[in-house]
Amino acid sequence: MVEKAYVQMVTSQDRIRVRFKKDRGKITAFVVQYETLVKDQWMAIVRYDTAHGQPHTDVMSPDGTKEKRLLHFPNFSDAFSYAQEDVKANWELYRERYFREGTK
Repeated sequence: MVEKAYVQMVTSQDRIRVRFKKDRGKITAFVVQYETLVKDQWMAIVRYDTAHGQPHTDVMSPDGTKEKRLLHFPNFSDAFSYAQEDVKANWELYRERYFREGTK
């Protein structure tokens, strides 16, 4: 089994944290998390993961609540690919939503 983790800086205040386990070429677990710097602390804004054996998304709010959305893919590898693509393509929208909710 192979386990890898890395952080990809998007800007000086935004990053994507990735961790995954792979066994015989197949993803067996993963986390893809978009984080932004808020008052000198990295805050998770959106997280895709396989906690509890079910791929899902957690969308965080500034008040500390989170919305869980189940992912429906035939396997973890497809869900992992989707998670990476979505976070890379939409991190700015997630950031904007998070800060907009914080001003309500």
